[in-house]
Amino acid sequence: MIKEKKEKDKKINKKERKREVYLVAFVLLALYFSLFETVIPKPFPWMKLGLANLATIIVLVKFGKKMAFEVLFLRILIQGMMIGTLFTPGFFISLVSGIVSTSLMCFLYNFKRHISLVAISIASALAHNIIQLIVVYFLLFRNTDIMGRSVIIFVMIFLGVGVVSGSIIGVIASKLNLKKSIKYE
Repeated sequence: MIKEKKEKDKKINKKERKREVYLVAFVLLALYFSLFETVIPKPFPWMKLGLANLATIIVLVKFGKKMAFEVLFLRILIQGMMIGTLFTPGFFISLVSGIVSTSLMCFLYNFKRHISLVAISIASALAHNIIQLIVVYFLLFRNTDIMGRSVIIFVMIFLGVGVVSGSIIGVIASKLNLKKSIKYE
């Protein structure tokens, strides 16, 4: 009986180690994509293509919601420490919009029989961009007239870029032909 318990504990420890290895690998992948985006010139510091969401979608499909949120939080925290934006407005914009978009992604994934990964990715990207705009407005631009023509044009372009990048990320994720293989939750 003691031998059986030791073998069971050994299997659990091996499974937990394997989970940690996957978690670290996907956090590093998300960080790589996210940090790569920081070198791409952009008009605003919080504007990115969302390449790190590819890692989040892969983790959601293969390992579940819990690990998807772990990858999100660790990526944002580590990236904030690495590029010196921890607890700055950019950090909070990324954190809040990441939580909302990943929550939506996880919710929509429950309906995966009816909704494609491309649609989930687009909806997540749009939610991310809308929340970014709201948070940016309240953190930085409360005294700005948001009904001005130039602001509305900017918002439409910003959301359009979100749809395009969400589509690209979704297509890439779909082409990977992901199957749920390991359950760590």
